[in-house]
Amino acid sequence: MAPKIQLNIKHHDKTRAEYFIRALKEDFELLPIDWRSWKESRRIVDAARLTNMDKSLTITLLFLEDYSDAEVIAKANAVPTIDAARWSNNGSLMFLVESTDANKVNNALSIFAGNE
Repeated sequence: MAPKIQLNIKHHDKTRAEYFIRALKEDFELLPIDWRSWKESRRIVDAARLTNMDKSLTITLLFLEDYSDAEVIAKANAVPTIDAARWSNNGSLMFLVESTDANKVNNALSIFAGNE
């Protein structure tokens, strides 16, 4: 089992995000993220960015005020939707998954879209 990820975030979806990350069964490290520089950042409560140890998978988590904010943020920031980088959201948690391996992207997205 991968080590427990603990995010220093105050948001009602924090525990759910940590569960999703652990479900990937990989070790992750936190990376810096300047989410306040994102367009429409007033809709973001907090954020986290993680990468696995071999740097082949990066996940950006945006903790939002509301479910509907994800689409606005994605459009305003030209968040990509290609095989190697895709975004989605689950409630007020938005996630951008990036990898050179499309299978890793699909696997991570399926876990984030699933049930706790």
